Amino acid sequence: MNHSPSVSPTRLQAFDDAAARVAALSRVVHDELAGVLRRRDSAVLAVSGGRSPVPLFHALRRLPLDWSRVVVTLVDERLVAPDHADSNEALVREHLLRDAAAAARLVGLVDPQRLELEHCVQHANQGALLADVVLLGMGDDGHTASLFAGAGGIEQALDLRCAQRYVGVVPSTAPHARISLSLRALLEAPCLLLCIEGPAKRRVFDSAAGDTASRFPVARLLHHAGSPLRTFWSP
Repeated sequence: MNHSPSVSPTRLQAFDDAAARVAALSRVVHDELAGVLRRRDSAVLAVSGGRSPVPLFHALRRLPLDWSRVVVTLVDERLVAPDHADSNEALVREHLLRDAAAAARLVGLVDPQRLELEHCVQHANQGALLADVVLLGMGDDGHTASLFAGAGGIEQALDLRCAQRYVGVVPSTAPHARISLSLRALLEAPCLLLCIEGPAKRRVFDSAAGDTASRFPVARLLHHAGSPLRTFWSP
């Protein structure tokens, strides 16, 4: 069953349960990456962290792709060592780079030898890749990637003139300084997918979709002309 928020320029697909949502989203990722691999030698998949994408990672890692030609990178990362419990890189290694996807190459964002925000932002930009497929989540506060309302550095992150793909962000409502793709970098992705679950996040999404002046950072993706964002939701 599909429907769209009344004012949103983006597409939203609603599913009866999480299993159906994960299955549909994994099919889209497969088809997009397979299409890229037919045209080029390699494809780039950028993923988000947190606990929400874990079931999706488990589905993706069994996809019948030539994973040896896929580069996995991160939408955002906390300023922690790659083996830290809060590290998105650690999460991806544990839950995505298994089974068939173990053949993929992972490009992380932090320099474990020097965990300073400015240095790690520079490090991330030096290795930055233009992603073919970007997987996003959204918090109950309307943040996506590490684009938090009111965070230190958020003005630069949301500025479409920002030349850096990755920027430093310091949230006031979440632990750890962050490295995040900027709004401009997100909008450059040809396939931008947002995965959300539950009634609370649906209310936030609909609020952001229905208000061009919304305070929720996700609204910047929803209302940008030509945004490639597609949203997958289940209760």
